[in-house]
Amino acid sequence: MLKRFFVLVALISTNWVTAASTPQWPFDQPSPDELHKSSKKVFIHYFTPFPISIDNRDPDNDYYAKGFISPDGEKGKHKSYGGYFRQRPLPRLPRNDDDWVLEDLIDEVKMAQALGVDGFCVDILDTDGKRWNQFMLLLKAVNKAGGDFKIVLMPDMEAQLKAHPEYLVPAICKIADNPALYRLDDGRLVLVPYDAHRQTPEWWKNTISELEAKGIKVAFMPLFQGWWKYIDKYADFSYGFSDWGTNTFDDQHAGRRPRLKAFDRHGLKFMAPVRPQDFRPKNFHGSESRNSALFREMWATAMESDVELVHLITWNDYSEASEIAPSTGIRHTFYDLTAYYTTWFKTGKQPEIVRDAIYYFYRTQPTDAKVDLTRQKEKFKMNGKPCNEIELLAFMKEPGVLEINIGGKIFTKECPAGINSFSVPLADGRPEFKLIRAGKTIMAKTGAWEIFDKVVYDDLLVHGDGGTAEVVRTYDAPRKMPSAVLKFGRLLRKADKPEKSDFESKPGIPGMVKLPDKPYDRPLAVTDGKGSFTVSAGPGKSKTGGSIEFGQELSLKTGEEAVFKVKRLEMTDKSGWVAVFLSIGKADGGRVSLTLRDSSQTYISSALPLFKVVMDNFPVQYPAVYRIRKNTGSIDFVYNNTVMYSYKESDQKEFDKISIYAGCENEESAALIEIASIELREIS
Repeated sequence: MLKRFFVLVALISTNWVTAASTPQWPFDQPSPDELHKSSKKVFIHYFTPFPISIDNRDPDNDYYAKGFISPDGEKGKHKSYGGYFRQRPLPRLPRNDDDWVLEDLIDEVKMAQALGVDGFCVDILDTDGKRWNQFMLLLKAVNKAGGDFKIVLMPDMEAQLKAHPEYLVPAICKIADNPALYRLDDGRLVLVPYDAHRQTPEWWKNTISELEAKGIKVAFMPLFQGWWKYIDKYADFSYGFSDWGTNTFDDQHAGRRPRLKAFDRHGLKFMAPVRPQDFRPKNFHGSESRNSALFREMWATAMESDVELVHLITWNDYSEASEIAPSTGIRHTFYDLTAYYTTWFKTGKQPEIVRDAIYYFYRTQPTDAKVDLTRQKEKFKMNGKPCNEIELLAFMKEPGVLEINIGGKIFTKECPAGINSFSVPLADGRPEFKLIRAGKTIMAKTGAWEIFDKVVYDDLLVHGDGGTAEVVRTYDAPRKMPSAVLKFGRLLRKADKPEKSDFESKPGIPGMVKLPDKPYDRPLAVTDGKGSFTVSAGPGKSKTGGSIEFGQELSLKTGEEAVFKVKRLEMTDKSGWVAVFLSIGKADGGRVSLTLRDSSQTYISSALPLFKVVMDNFPVQYPAVYRIRKNTGSIDFVYNNTVMYSYKESDQKEFDKISIYAGCENEESAALIEIASIELREIS
């Protein structure tokens, strides 16, 4: 009888895995390893106060919800402006791991790595306190994640170092040898101080000399607020320089873009800023980005000016609403656009659009909306000329028609293949968006937020959503499902004799490898190379091979379910994807699968025959129960007690074959799954 087993795997190459494809984006991305080889670099500003979770609590009652989003948060200090910010990181369920802070940071690093960027510029707010400790953990996370992703040192000269600049050299000396830090090919540590002009050129020269005396050579790249006002004084001892940039479209288009050509850069490297938007409730103002236009304009400036580096501002500063990390307000919009423009910038060639994608952007209120001044202290101001519009941004592989329906009015625009922006006036209601080709609706999305011209508190955040048709992303709040209340139907039998398995066998456990009594010997490793499996019980023999298929043991009939009681899932990710597939298939090889992406996320995929994501990641916790149910008219994919997705194709009766697959893109990556039992049960 099957009690427990491990599956340790490397890349499998079949028609249901498309490793070279990135179906969540309108283009196929070169591998991150290839993008890292580019001489052009992209870094993202990281702000330590706002990680994925602050307290590891249920997202309905965590610090983001109660302290920052709520107007009554932090003892009412944000009441006069309606909350510290209007959005938050995509919420997750509490993690059981004691190292949840580190695990969250590793997840953030991996999310950024997937974009093809080169690392984070970390805003160093202190050198000995809470934020410094968070920075130390981030360095550890980068080292554990592996790859070429690095950290650029950005000491904040407006924070602790403003009053105590003497703390800088000792702090750098503590970490100078850390392999997670970004260095030039000649070994110099790159130093990009924020608001470097708070200290004189002479002070910086002395500081650089002091570091060199301690054996630490640095490439100095000061960041300014208005670089043309300062660069002449700092140029002679700088490797390059940067600027914080503007936060309005008009200033970028008419001011910053031509200024980059007009002023002398002294032959230095320049790190160009790119920002999606800027909205600061605590300061009672927003800045006009014209939806996605500011972001696209700043990328255009960087590429036409032939700069060497780009600084994305920011990954996660929700207090200024400048994040590109997926959040409840902008979802994956700027994250996806970052992937596209990073590839364009690094390769010097605009990526081919191979699948349609539509994204929409709008505010949930006009800038002059009436607010409740008995609760909000004063009306928010808008920096830049207000632009009250709804935007549909489409990546189109062929010509077509864009349509926006709002307030009972339908607007259309004929567009060629390529990137097309279509904007219409903001109006009350919930907008609807379509891409139409030859009279047929190719894609359609309904706005996730309603628009009102009368509100309690101002919200000048540009909201956004969208993507491709191949990946369905869901943003429902995660639901906690305690294992103590799991319900099961009558047990029909336990599956302990797979019909087919290429895994190493042991006596009494056909096709499986029994979990050893001693802990598994880490680190996980795969040495057989691309296209093979390695299955092992811990140190010992292994065998290359393929899959586990259960045949008649788990041949589902209507009213039955296959139950996988998973004790744990561990993965090492050396770049690229890693996944375990719990699948139901049919005779021709088509499959629909619960796809275990990592220790905290699962999604639903299909291969009928082409691989695509039909439901994007939802949060999970281990131990967990996964079920594949066969109901009348549908096949249901269940996490614990909750149906996450229903497949309702007319030929669903043909699906009855249960199997397990697993794979990873990089041969140094691996997945380890421990399953307590696999059972055939009646549906309760």
